[in-house]
Amino acid sequence: MKEFSFIVPTYNEERYIDKCLTSVANQDYDRSKYEIIVSDSSSTDKTADIARPRADQFLMSDKRGIAHGRNLGAQHASGTILVFVDADVVLDKNFLTEIQRSFTNDRVVAVTGVPSPMDGKLLQRWTYHGTYLIVRAFDAAKLPFYPGICVAYRRDVFQKCGGFREDFGIVEDLDLTKRVSRYGRCMVNLKAKALVSTRRLDRFAFSTVMFHIYSDLRYLLTGTASKIYPKQEEIHSPLDLWRINR
Repeated sequence: MKEFSFIVPTYNEERYIDKCLTSVANQDYDRSKYEIIVSDSSSTDKTADIARPRADQFLMSDKRGIAHGRNLGAQHASGTILVFVDADVVLDKNFLTEIQRSFTNDRVVAVTGVPSPMDGKLLQRWTYHGTYLIVRAFDAAKLPFYPGICVAYRRDVFQKCGGFREDFGIVEDLDLTKRVSRYGRCMVNLKAKALVSTRRLDRFAFSTVMFHIYSDLRYLLTGTASKIYPKQEEIHSPLDLWRINR
């Protein structure tokens, strides 16, 4: 049994997955104490060719959806703590060390790191910085809502909660943190740092940001969520997200 299981969901991530997995493998932490699981949704590019030799386990499913990919990885994980990392994230070398320090408190059930944008124009970069300012503000108010970009959960609590809701195409990560928080303390570790691509805002940034705000408010007010959230390259006009989720 491992101490930690890194779970990286993928679908057509050939541009980013190598740097992501390299950063995971090169943590300043005993490599024998953690495993790397890539959960792929039948990518049609070179993602599998790049990721398979880098992963301890490479899983493939015909089903799309980031919640499903994360849950599938968790089902095959042996670590007592599950660390979910998006494929376009590059972790600092001490990321896992900082996560481990947070979990030395037995009351802690979830920990999020703090990613900063690795690229993008001013609007895109400030959107990501602003997101984590809001995360910290909610956390201070004892309302933890953690994005799934780089977040960790105790596996036993994750299983008690039933994992990520696969009927949610968006805010599935915020929803899970809310449910997990009933079992203990959730915390933001400001020293667990990472970089994340702003590619989701490369095109139609204003419409995308507004859709996220709408989705967050919809979840907070009604507990419901849109069922579909396509990859950014699958969106061809500013209104596509709204049309798909009518």
